[in-house]
Amino acid sequence: MESPGRSAEIDHGELERLGSALRLAQSALEEALEAAENLGSFDRRFDVPRALGGAQRLVANSLEAARRLATDGVPAASTRR
Repeated sequence: MESPGRSAEIDHGELERLGSALRLAQSALEEALEAAENLGSFDRRFDVPRALGGAQRLVANSLEAARRLATDGVPAASTRR
């Protein structure tokens, strides 16, 4: 049974577009993390480097899922419910 919002066929052009955008996001997050680390603790209310690290993990997981979909044609199994 097909999941809602998911088409049976994969649009490889859109998948490549997603991968490209995720790679750009990775680069931007790396730059932001470097800048945040260079600035040091400028705001005690927020741990900016930690938040950026979390965002990097999310982007990396999304990119891996897109790569698997591109190579296997099957979405990675979700651990969320």
